[in-house]
Amino acid sequence: MDQNKLENALGPWLSPETWHTRHPKDDERFHQSLNAAFNAIRPNIDAEQFAVAISQVLSKKHPSHVRIYAEDIKEFAQRAEVIGSYLFDLQ
Repeated sequence: MDQNKLENALGPWLSPETWHTRHPKDDERFHQSLNAAFNAIRPNIDAEQFAVAISQVLSKKHPSHVRIYAEDIKEFAQRAEVIGSYLFDLQ
């Protein structure tokens, strides 16, 4: 798995400080970023890989968010894995 491609794909979702709010626009950016990640890499990325990538991107864009939103990072990573698993099964 190419970690840089994953981080680049997640960047647009994680750029706004509201990435964690589950606002419809933030969810839209999350789904668009997952689509970009799955197109660039493949859909079978595990939650740990997503969590690492999310933390890496946040450490550059919003360093305090890595600690403050640690539980949200885990939750979004798990959501991403589930969506990826579903797409992988459909291939």
